[in-house]
Amino acid sequence: MKVTRFFVLCCVSLIFVFASACPVDAWAPKTEKIVFSSNRRGNWDIYVMNPDGSNQVRLTKSPLIDVSPVWSPTGEQILFVSGHSGAMDLYVMDANGSRLRRVFGSPGHRIEPAWSPDGERIVFHSQLPRWSIQTATIHGRDVRIVAEADPRGGNPSWSPDGKEIAYVGSMNDARRIRIVTLSSGAIRTFLPNKSSWMYTPAWSPDGEKLAFTWYKWGIPDKDALFVANRDGSRLKQIGKAVPGTSSPAWSPAGDKIAYMEEAIEGDRQIAVIDINSKKKKELTHRGWNITPSWFNPAFVTLPVAPQPHLLTTVWGKMKAD
Repeated sequence: MKVTRFFVLCCVSLIFVFASACPVDAWAPKTEKIVFSSNRRGNWDIYVMNPDGSNQVRLTKSPLIDVSPVWSPTGEQILFVSGHSGAMDLYVMDANGSRLRRVFGSPGHRIEPAWSPDGERIVFHSQLPRWSIQTATIHGRDVRIVAEADPRGGNPSWSPDGKEIAYVGSMNDARRIRIVTLSSGAIRTFLPNKSSWMYTPAWSPDGEKLAFTWYKWGIPDKDALFVANRDGSRLKQIGKAVPGTSSPAWSPAGDKIAYMEEAIEGDRQIAVIDINSKKKKELTHRGWNITPSWFNPAFVTLPVAPQPHLLTTVWGKMKAD
């Protein structure tokens, strides 16, 4: 009897240890979602919505700024920029807004994050030790500078095969998209023979194309969305030129792009455009709504495994509105 009781107690103890170490209640959307930031209530917060603009839900309710959200590859976490530490820095939370934590132990000015395709590392634009494109693990370790990018550059995007990072570099007082190969450090300029002022590059899900915004001096005060093959071929404009066009985010199926553009009275709204039909739909209508990121569980290829390191430091807890 004593042996049986001891065995049961040991099993119960192991269950509690395992439960405390692993987020068994990790949650990811079961349907397609777009995460974005909005100031519709007077403060910048993170929201999610369906790809048709319905069911818009606020995830953060901090009096501080929360912007630039991006889905993890499995949809279980959202990486974003916040002013919680006094400076704009990187934070991660569960997909429902819970388990908020800082990525880095020491404060720093880090913005414009993106995930590696395997979800193990992130890329971002940082001021320290100098303005540059940097990578690190999702828990803020093994920081590496991969390219120089002053405050006018940035916008890093990790290729789906994990081999390259596209970003905006400042060259001769202009902004150009550059691509760094991580294994060698080699850097090439995307569309080097075209006029400059290209920004916010985004890899297509298959890694064969780049979407980006291009300010062309021949179109006064207007930006336009463009798509080209990774080698610069088959360059084409997607939709009409509209002021404030920026931050393209591909649908996981690769047939649509969500982006932001200027709307009535100078507000920024998120729209979705079909790449083939050019049919466009505005998804938001109130306040400024920016930096969309698109997730679809049907396209997740990574195994969804417990990630105990994401629970080591809990800085706060937020609930969906």
